Amino acid sequence: MSGSEGPDGGGIDPWDWRGPVLAGATWVGIWAGTSGSAVLLGIVAVAALALGGLSRRRRHWLAGGAGLALLLAAGIGAVRVWSNAQGPVAEWASQGAVVTIEARVVGGRVTERGRGGPVWLADAVLSGVQGRGEQWVSGATVRLSASGGLVPQWAAVPAGASVQAVVRLSPAAPDEPVSAWARARASPSVVAPPGPVDAAVSTVRAGLRTAVSGLPADPRALVPALVVGDTEDMSEALRDQFRTTGLTHLTAVSGANLTLLLAAMLWGASRVGVVGWWRRGIALAGVVAFVLLCRAEPSVLRAAAMGLVGLAALGWGGTRLGLRLLSWAVIGLLLVDPWLGRSVGFVLSVFASAGIILWARRWARVLESWLPGWLAEAITVPVAAQLATQPIVTAISGQLSLVGVVANLVAGPLVGPGTVLGFLAAGVSVASPGLAGVLGWLAGGFAQGLCWIAAAGSALPGASISWPAGPVATGLLALTCATVLAGLPLLWRRPWLVILLAVAMVWVLFRPGTPPGWPPGEWQLVSCDVGQGDATVIRAGPAQAIVVDAGPEPSAVDRCLDGLGVTEVPWLILTHLHADHIGGLAGVLAGRRVHNLMVSGITEPASGWRQVLAVVGAAPRTVARPGTVVAAGQVQVAVLALRPLIGGGPEGEDSADANDSSLVLRVSTGGLRVLLAGDVEESGQANAVATVPDLSAQVLVVPHHGSGRQSADFLAGARASVALISVGRDNDYGHPAARTIQTVAGTGARVFRTDLNGSIAVALVDGRLQVTTQRSG
Repeated sequence: MSGSEGPDGGGIDPWDWRGPVLAGATWVGIWAGTSGSAVLLGIVAVAALALGGLSRRRRHWLAGGAGLALLLAAGIGAVRVWSNAQGPVAEWASQGAVVTIEARVVGGRVTERGRGGPVWLADAVLSGVQGRGEQWVSGATVRLSASGGLVPQWAAVPAGASVQAVVRLSPAAPDEPVSAWARARASPSVVAPPGPVDAAVSTVRAGLRTAVSGLPADPRALVPALVVGDTEDMSEALRDQFRTTGLTHLTAVSGANLTLLLAAMLWGASRVGVVGWWRRGIALAGVVAFVLLCRAEPSVLRAAAMGLVGLAALGWGGTRLGLRLLSWAVIGLLLVDPWLGRSVGFVLSVFASAGIILWARRWARVLESWLPGWLAEAITVPVAAQLATQPIVTAISGQLSLVGVVANLVAGPLVGPGTVLGFLAAGVSVASPGLAGVLGWLAGGFAQGLCWIAAAGSALPGASISWPAGPVATGLLALTCATVLAGLPLLWRRPWLVILLAVAMVWVLFRPGTPPGWPPGEWQLVSCDVGQGDATVIRAGPAQAIVVDAGPEPSAVDRCLDGLGVTEVPWLILTHLHADHIGGLAGVLAGRRVHNLMVSGITEPASGWRQVLAVVGAAPRTVARPGTVVAAGQVQVAVLALRPLIGGGPEGEDSADANDSSLVLRVSTGGLRVLLAGDVEESGQANAVATVPDLSAQVLVVPHHGSGRQSADFLAGARASVALISVGRDNDYGHPAARTIQTVAGTGARVFRTDLNGSIAVALVDGRLQVTTQRSG
């Protein structure tokens, strides 16, 4: 395919597909090699041989090169997986051993995805490990986690420091780039401070936080997120707004974001007369500073490579060189870190960069006929990245952000200046805190604009809709995006048409959207896709539903209830008080009235009980007991079992005892019976088996997100035909456990998962169970 780029930007550079084909083959091979699946490796080997045969018969060297790349990449990935599984660390992990490690901590972050509260996570490179009477020197990488009262102590460990600690090892999956998981059992002891580079970077990052400390809360949290991807201080509400408006990529370490940063830096350099190789030197210095400040993790190196590729395509080499650079960047990054091939962030970064390379500059040349050049590029770069990645984002999330393109258009001109000013504030914070404060204040102004855009966009009724992410729906969306990409040059040439389309989009955004095929008309129960948590909705009448648990954060359950048309909640039932079941309470109440609240009466963890009282404390409250029955419409909810809390745990502790004190419920509606049991584990399930004569139901919501802590007698006693598992994609707990899925399937139940299927609706139609999912697994 060839052509030439005309003066209006409507044509294209000659496209050289050799690089993309080899990069694609390498990617597929790496993905198969890191899967740990012998079947996939066999398929790759057959495909490579077939391509080799095709090359030999037709003298098509590209087919032969692709086959060779496929085979070599699969081999490299398989060898790396095998290497991770060798040595004492992997062996002890398979036995669940408790050991003492000495390791250098790489980065570290606190996530709110813990069932009982925040969890601290970091990768760590071991220097030694001691256990079971043996001591080994090891260079293995493990993934460290700490929960409960240990979180503040581990979060205080400086990046790059070496620590000694007692941990429990557990196996890592083949597709994880570590040898084992290590859960902290005690506080860390710092045995060596960070090296000079890590210490300097930490000082600069702390200087940035100080420089923006006087700003309002939202921009104060957003500036570090824009500059170094530090989202720790972003409130959940702000995160929700950025997710809904498709602006989350601005707070991640992404290639598109770095491209905007570098473009702004080069524009500023050109304004002060810097030209030629000096401008390129400034860009290189910007990349080096970016990598250091973001701690040179794999995702940071990926973003740096993609940012340079996008910048080269925008300013120096055009489409042909851009595709070539992107292809070699993909191949190089995959060979350095094969597990990037399985990373959603890598997929999005590659596709966003490809979108920028193929379309952004061409569109900008069209817009430059009636807009300033800097504004044209500020518009076309985010739009190209958004359209190129939208089918992938929707396939992952089950959501289509209608406001995303508009939000990115408006936000585009603010991102570069805000990020550059934030970098400058960080850079001068050590030498001149006063100047850093001024620069931080200026960066905060741009960040405040981004916060306003996210807040306004997410408040629109049609900001996003649920979208079935099966092959047909995803294919339809991809075709739509391709059509828009092809037609945009015609649009950009006509200012009046751009204005007309903008008006039409505003009209759409002010109307609530309805996803195709969802919800099914006869739904009786829906397990909402709320990530790593639980929220179940039982239809009680027109616009009415009983809600059992609320998931981990407000936006997900709010979106689910909006999609189901629920405006009244006769009963809100909480099985227990862990964050992944009550964190979304505010979302249940958003625009809805909760008439009654039912709780177990157990008020641990205390932080969870305080949240319940703060959010829904005004509702009439019923304390559940075995035998309690509540009703709304044709729905009855019976409390079957409740094991008293025996031990408890420290504030925020993710205790098994609190899980086992979850309510065990049976829902009956229109002939359909559903068994729900919160997070009960073996002890709580055994209590239910011992005290409840009949646990049978057509539908089982598998307890504890399908964890491995299950009673086979409980699962068999449900005698369910359909089993639902509410679980987050790529969660940090290994849920659902393979043995649990096998045990549940062995009872004869069909298994559906929210991480694969999105929200799941169940109905009893003419005596047969009908299951409808938002997306296919």
